[in-house]
Amino acid sequence: MALSSLRLCAMLELSVILFQVVGVIALCVSRLLPPSSIRWANRGRAGFVVAMIGLGLAGAFCGRHDSDFALFAGGSMTILLIGMTMGSGQVDTTVPPRSLVAPEANLAS
Repeated sequence: MALSSLRLCAMLELSVILFQVVGVIALCVSRLLPPSSIRWANRGRAGFVVAMIGLGLAGAFCGRHDSDFALFAGGSMTILLIGMTMGSGQVDTTVPPRSLVAPEANLAS
């Protein structure tokens, strides 16, 4: 009976808060763990993607109900994306880099 008294808009606002917390935790897990814990870093990246999709959907639905939490969702998505792309993170490469042009020794002779 208690769930019937909650408004849909309030549930959407709570989901925005939940996805913001999940996004911050996933960002910290994926960016701050040492390179030896690849499994947890990958889980953090997957959680980050889930949080971004959830924030987008929850923010869109909050916008349909004229809630200001749509702005919070958009702002937190922007800050989380900046946090994920900034810094000197580890680059995931599967193939070692190779030079595209072979050096030529006798160019000036």
